[in-house]
Amino acid sequence: MLEISFDVMQSAAIAALVALVGRAVVKRVKFFQTYCVPGVVVAGLVVSIVLGILRASNVLQVTFDVAVLKEWFMDIFFTGVGLTASWKLIKSGGKVCIGIAIATIGLILWQDVLGVVLSMALGMHPLQGLGLGSLSLMGGVGTSGAIAPTYEALGAENATVLAIMCATFGMVFASLTGGPVARALIKRHHLHGEDRSEKNKEEIFPLNNKNLLSSVCLIIVAAGLGSYIAILAGMIPMIEFPYFIGCMIGGIILRNILDAVHVEVRAEELDAFGDICLEIFLGMTMMTIDITKILDAIGPFVIIFAAQVITTCIYCYIVTFRCCGRNYDAAVIVAGHIGMGLGNGPNTMANEKAVMDEHGFSHIGWVVYPPFGLLVLDIFNPIFCSVIAEPLTKFLGYMPS
Repeated sequence: MLEISFDVMQSAAIAALVALVGRAVVKRVKFFQTYCVPGVVVAGLVVSIVLGILRASNVLQVTFDVAVLKEWFMDIFFTGVGLTASWKLIKSGGKVCIGIAIATIGLILWQDVLGVVLSMALGMHPLQGLGLGSLSLMGGVGTSGAIAPTYEALGAENATVLAIMCATFGMVFASLTGGPVARALIKRHHLHGEDRSEKNKEEIFPLNNKNLLSSVCLIIVAAGLGSYIAILAGMIPMIEFPYFIGCMIGGIILRNILDAVHVEVRAEELDAFGDICLEIFLGMTMMTIDITKILDAIGPFVIIFAAQVITTCIYCYIVTFRCCGRNYDAAVIVAGHIGMGLGNGPNTMANEKAVMDEHGFSHIGWVVYPPFGLLVLDIFNPIFCSVIAEPLTKFLGYMPS
């Protein structure tokens, strides 16, 4: 079998090409646009499938050197997430933010319990089930790629590829189910939105080298601060504390210190740099997984995924609607929560927009829910999915010898 190895710079170049090609494909294929599937996931899956088939056929073995750079891009991305966690945002949402937090955390716990229970009933490792819960469905491909490898180290074979495939299919079903569930609530309770069209003017933020440098340095400094948090937390016995969680906490701390001393944080630049890091990280993750490994667990995977989709819709219909006020705003939030609970941020916005285009505008649903819901999700979910893994494995008796 022919073997080819790429060094760190060559591997990074290929990951960048995967991201660029994926973006070009999505621009030309309506299906991927409709269901908010990231281009890097599409291109990365194609690469991983082709390389997996060539490897299984003993034709070609390709090795990438991505370990260090992949972790760096991942750490920077999660640091950027932490820098969005402003206390001002929480206060601006009022009481509805409490309902959003309860509904979001409740769905995370439900998906994880269901995934673990079903996986054990179907003869799988419980951490494979945890990976088919909130880690993939609410966390998405990025969080799956970051945390699932630690599950494999604890004995859950192929946890990464299973979680990434679950996250990918979840984005499709997030868009298929969110709107219909919200419309059912609207019709049942005779709800109506604001009688005006949504105005969505795109603001243009000029590129300024000094400001951009400040924002990039801010993320790196916050990650450096977070590294010490990760080191200290790693000294706590019985807890596996991921490095990137420390970076995210460093971002949270620094953001709120800057808010307290009235220093401007340019969210647009932070988001742009974070998104770039996420795209490259996903490119590296997707092109290095062996997608053919999912074939051994396809039956249990389908059963668990179907159960997650059905129960997530039921949960949002009953729990989220009640937690968020039992009104039109709550119905729009339900559409967004299903998008968030099975897919990602774009699914959330696409679902809400589809409902509002038909039934009227919702300020709470459109302005408050997406940023705050994602804030709660992006902080609680990766911490919980990381910290619970080792204690759960020991408690259930699956710890590798």
